Amino acid sequence: MPWLVTTSIINKKTYLMTFIAWAIIMTDVIFGTFFDVLGKPLTSTFGVILFITMSITVFFAGLYALRHYMVALRKELEAPSFFNRLYKATPIFLYALLVVFGAIIVEMVLFSQYSTYLLILLLVISAVAILFLGFRTYKFLSWFNSSTNKRHYIMILAFAVSSMLLCISTTVAITLDIKQLVVSRPPSIDPNYPASNSMAHRQLTSTELIIHLYGFLVPQVTAIAIAEIVGVAFFLRYFKDQIGSAKFWTIIILPPVLFLTGVFGPQFLKSTGSEMVYMESQFLIFRVIGTAGWVAADFVIAYAFILVAKTLGRQITSSRIKIINYLIIAAVATILISPTTNNWITNNSYPPFGAIQRAFLVLASFLFSLGIYSVALSVAQDAELRQLARKYAKEYALLDTLGSAQDNAEIMRKLEKLIHQHADAMGKETGVEPSMLDVNEVRQYMDLIISETRGKKDDRTVGA
Repeated sequence: MPWLVTTSIINKKTYLMTFIAWAIIMTDVIFGTFFDVLGKPLTSTFGVILFITMSITVFFAGLYALRHYMVALRKELEAPSFFNRLYKATPIFLYALLVVFGAIIVEMVLFSQYSTYLLILLLVISAVAILFLGFRTYKFLSWFNSSTNKRHYIMILAFAVSSMLLCISTTVAITLDIKQLVVSRPPSIDPNYPASNSMAHRQLTSTELIIHLYGFLVPQVTAIAIAEIVGVAFFLRYFKDQIGSAKFWTIIILPPVLFLTGVFGPQFLKSTGSEMVYMESQFLIFRVIGTAGWVAADFVIAYAFILVAKTLGRQITSSRIKIINYLIIAAVATILISPTTNNWITNNSYPPFGAIQRAFLVLASFLFSLGIYSVALSVAQDAELRQLARKYAKEYALLDTLGSAQDNAEIMRKLEKLIHQHADAMGKETGVEPSMLDVNEVRQYMDLIISETRGKKDDRTVGA
């Protein structure tokens, strides 16, 4: 697979396990999205066997992949903090969810039913995702506020807005789901329960429907289709020369067009802003377009991160390896976060299709928060260090020093030391190491700036 980028930590087996987990989560999403078409076969003995097989496989694959991603991020989270504790607890949350699924499976096998309270417990555990998304929002906003030239950090602000909208969407979804399960569902669900994926089945009041539309769907779509794309666009701007203009503009334009057409097309056709009509039977084709659209959009954005990783992979250094790991995790997180934020758990089908995607919201939000946070901060810090190196190099070149070669070399070593001290300070502040830490890379960049500056100075002298 030539399009894959691997490192000593994230290898082909990690990719395979991640793809298996994604495929099962996506299958769960498709069952929920098209339950009105696929419902009957899913409530049979075949459906129970399928659910058990999917549950066992997805947890095995997910936990295997998580172990590798945590190794790639571990050194960046050594300092004691609230988020470091949350990071270390992530596998525990997944094991707790595995126990919940084990209890559901045992109940179905022995009693041909499962407890609604187990789904409520699943939702409570998955609410950890709100903390991850909240952390990402806070860290991005803090970095943006502390930057001296905010115009150059639109990427950071866009990712902050994306995180905030997803945090709002997730909070609203989990809150409404718990309310529905507590108030509108029986204590246990059996094969005779009339499951449905219609909005009417959710038994929301008119006010709750408005909240669901503008507190869940609109923020989620806006975050993915606009804010995240803006962040990715400004991120790719740093690598536009390497990836080419055609690929750059395809990556920027295609995802929001696909996504918005499928999701909001029915709303415009029915000319309504007070109810969600996406699930109505006459708009089935839009469900197909919308689902295919956001999946394609996710892969286009993930491809952008992998493309940058491939570009950096041609210049292997210890610092480059770290940002390549960040980029791979960001790509993986991009394709995982969207399916896990779909909201089908309250269909209450038997077996509970829709629960798998919600359970893996914890893993997806963990990777989504840390992966893209690390990528964005590493690139932003790299840009700031290059600006600092350019400033020092220009000052040195314009001195036109006549000192000995030994004196000049000593000055260069001092400048390189200053840049590394600045890099270390940024790394401690953000928990993410800049990619521009290799001594040879810093020296080559400064030599280039010095040559350019002296060349311009010589041109001005000749023309005088």
